[in-house]
Amino acid sequence: MRRGRKKPFPFPLRGERKPHLHWCMAEIFITLVEYTLQSSWSSVKYRLCNWITHLLNKKLIVNNTATIRDIEVIHQSPHYIIVNKHYDVLINSNCFDDKVTVQAQVRRLFPKLANPRLGHEFLFIHRLDFATSGLLCIPVHKAAAGAATKCFAQRKVDKYYLAIVRGLVSKEMVDIYLPIGEDMRPEWRGLRMTTSLKPYAGKCRTAHTRLLILQKGLYNNYPATKVLLKPISGRRHQLRVHLSESGHTIVGDFTYSNRKDISPFRMYLHAFRLVIPSEFEYLDFRTKDPFTSSESRNKWRPIVTLNEINEKTFEKLKHGRKKQSK
Repeated sequence: MRRGRKKPFPFPLRGERKPHLHWCMAEIFITLVEYTLQSSWSSVKYRLCNWITHLLNKKLIVNNTATIRDIEVIHQSPHYIIVNKHYDVLINSNCFDDKVTVQAQVRRLFPKLANPRLGHEFLFIHRLDFATSGLLCIPVHKAAAGAATKCFAQRKVDKYYLAIVRGLVSKEMVDIYLPIGEDMRPEWRGLRMTTSLKPYAGKCRTAHTRLLILQKGLYNNYPATKVLLKPISGRRHQLRVHLSESGHTIVGDFTYSNRKDISPFRMYLHAFRLVIPSEFEYLDFRTKDPFTSSESRNKWRPIVTLNEINEKTFEKLKHGRKKQSK
């Protein structure tokens, strides 16, 4: 075995990806032995136990794997493509095993727009987490990408997310101001973020999230709240970190529930509306609500509605309490 840089741990613990059952046990055993020679056994044991626990709790029978066709085109113009990303799909990847990514899905639909000279064939100007579904803007040419990127830099972009969180949020509207940095603990480094309140936080940057309650009810007969979220800043995992820190972790968030919330079929976070005032084209699009009570597998039963999803609610969330009181 050649000495040198440690290989990344082979099991599917990076990001929020769930295990792939087609891996053969022989390959796992061989790779484990190789990794053990390069790392402390305690670290290997910790990650291995987490992986096996997650696999067993899934009972080896749940398969929510997205296919190459699981993507919806919301809008197409000479300047921009807007797609509705499926949950549990990467935007792009350098790993050969990742056959289904947004990059591959868009390439199948628009092969002539794929540019092999780009790192990932398309101009991805913003991202969604692996487990998050919803709207994603892909510029068709560099000038359009530059215009949209400028909107992001000048904070002219409005993004709205739907989520169902654990517990009953007490206040109708909440502003969360908590700086966010990388979780520096060895078992979590590179996988999750945390807030400045934690002693193991790395260098933190300011972050602001605004939350508005839509409904209070039950998820799988446990108290839960359906919320509309607006990230005022744009840090990695910001919504998930802020909600977890507030005591209302997003339903199905494997990473920020300390790998405990594994029963839901997905993480209940969706990029619902996207507004980009580009000089080439004014973009304002939204998707259907994926977390309705009419979909039985959502296991969501609203009891009290505080705000409907309409323009008044979007304005209420955008301007917050200060402008509302004027």
